[in-house]
Amino acid sequence: MTSKVEVDARICSHRTVIEATDKGDGSMSIRIDTDCPSVQTYGEMVSELAPGDYSDWSDSKVWEMAAQAGLTTTCLVPVALVNACWVESGMMSKRLAIKEGPICIHFLE
Repeated sequence: MTSKVEVDARICSHRTVIEATDKGDGSMSIRIDTDCPSVQTYGEMVSELAPGDYSDWSDSKVWEMAAQAGLTTTCLVPVALVNACWVESGMMSKRLAIKEGPICIHFLE
């Protein structure tokens, strides 16, 4: 099965859809569809992820490739990618994630 998440980054006016598919051994096949050139580059760099890439901070392809692709430190795509992988791997409940809806950042002042 495939898990799919959407990032609607209004601040930079880009939209990204991330699909994570478990390859059966915990590794993930990743597909990223976006209108952001930097995220397109990132998507090519993270097309395959090992379990440590989406569950660890250090030595993680998710974070290392974000820097190499030139994503800003505020870009939500790497976090969304980790969430898609967690749902796909069963580390987070897909049913609960869909039921609870979007994860948001609200700027208050």
